[in-house]
Amino acid sequence: MKEITVHAQPFPKEQIEEILHRNGIQINHYAEEYFAHPAFITEEAEDITVRILSLRELGFAEGATLPQIFSRLSQEHLKPCPANTGLFLRLAWKEQPASLDAVLSRHAAPDAAVTVLSEPLEKDDAFPKGLYLRNVEGTLWLRGYICDAEYCFPPDAMFAMMKQ
Repeated sequence: MKEITVHAQPFPKEQIEEILHRNGIQINHYAEEYFAHPAFITEEAEDITVRILSLRELGFAEGATLPQIFSRLSQEHLKPCPANTGLFLRLAWKEQPASLDAVLSRHAAPDAAVTVLSEPLEKDDAFPKGLYLRNVEGTLWLRGYICDAEYCFPPDAMFAMMKQ
């Protein structure tokens, strides 16, 4: 388990991609779509402490779906992160371990990725469910992802969740 505190602050959506670019952080089109949602930006500054845990550490030896993960949070004194946590976590956490596999599979959680668990902004499975962080050959990524309620993340998948 790793614990990181980040300072989330409001700033115009128009500046997100510029700030990420300035910091050498790559994004995908799902992240762009996620950033554009009205609920993405917070109105107030706040410190957010996240715990990064594998699903196995949360008690899911066989992996879990998002609904299963959400149902376990309160038992572990955790809660979902605000939608914009991934942005501030990516800007603050530059020492993320590198992925051993630079190739993305379209149907599997990427190696060494950390998914930021947030409540979905839309019920539509075609809209990104959230963001994940990845370090690929020294390049930091903040990527959006899509999945449905049936997708089972593997037991070694890492998630960032807020302390209660």
